[in-house]
Amino acid sequence: MKATICGLLALSFLWWFPAPASSSYSYQDIHPTGWVESHAICVNGQGDVVGYGLNSSGMRGFLWSSGGFVELLPPGASSATASWVNSQGEVAGSAVIGGQIHAFLYRGGAYIDPTPGWAFSEASHVGEDGAVTGNGELGAFISRNGVVEILSGFDTVVGANTSGQVLGISGSATRLFVPGSGYISLSPPGSSSVVPRGLNESGLVAVSSLQANTEKGYIYSGGFYVFMTPPGWSSSNAMAVNNLSQVAGYGVSPAGLRSFVRSGAGYEELSFPGWNATEAVSIGDSGQVAGSGETGSGETHAFLASPVNAAAAEGAGASFGGSGGGGGGCTVAAGSVRTPFNSSAAANLLVLLFPLLPLLFARKRAK
Repeated sequence: MKATICGLLALSFLWWFPAPASSSYSYQDIHPTGWVESHAICVNGQGDVVGYGLNSSGMRGFLWSSGGFVELLPPGASSATASWVNSQGEVAGSAVIGGQIHAFLYRGGAYIDPTPGWAFSEASHVGEDGAVTGNGELGAFISRNGVVEILSGFDTVVGANTSGQVLGISGSATRLFVPGSGYISLSPPGSSSVVPRGLNESGLVAVSSLQANTEKGYIYSGGFYVFMTPPGWSSSNAMAVNNLSQVAGYGVSPAGLRSFVRSGAGYEELSFPGWNATEAVSIGDSGQVAGSGETGSGETHAFLASPVNAAAAEGAGASFGGSGGGGGGCTVAAGSVRTPFNSSAAANLLVLLFPLLPLLFARKRAK
């Protein structure tokens, strides 16, 4: 506990480091034509976005790719939502069929049931190997090629990575399973509740904490919590962390509800021109950010924000091509694909965690 508290205090030293040059972002309104509302949930490394929304027929999922929309609704379903897209364009989601909610995997234009025979289930994400993770009638699960494994240590699974780490909820506790170490409860000091958000390949975890009725975002790393609230903001939610250690989220800024991206020690505010508010929930390894917001006319639309500066985009992973999806929103499931940990990723992680290094060395010497 003392080390954790010291880690939190040390975070103030992050501001000794200059913020990286602002890349600035371009914004796209990716609201399907004729829909009442839309929400983007996940963006992968190729810029594919999935989400859900409401049209005249009810709730529907969607896949936005290369400027075109695919409406997602399994046969016989009355409504559907999409929650995850991997780098192959495979989508995990949930649909209401016969009055019960059922997980689905959308692959190559076909819908696959990852939990055959279950009375009900929900899918939270799909890994690079096509494995679907979620929870349902028999508990939290991971389904690979039609074989369902029950994850007894969780009630709900949020994500996993290729190192075998799994993030989820058990009872009222947020937990991270680490192979060889077991289950770790994640709770920044002073939290009354914690919501798990995202996990990257390096084991960084994005969480949102409720403290004195105020939301605060953190990144968990090896026993320490890195504060994720931009200067001057009254609240924050850390929603996703990609494989370049970039963090995306949203909170209450002096101008209202806004989104942010943190790279190393620097924050950049995301504000869709002309919109009243935005909530970023996913960041891909290309640096693209997806979420939803309130337009100037008061409608709720999905959006995609992309780095304008070509050099910044390359540093954020645009050169990866098809090697990985977006972390924190979309690269956190078991599989054989790994995103290269290049110099940009190393620099972001070093600056992000630099104040904690003396504490880590002190802990090591004490053992």
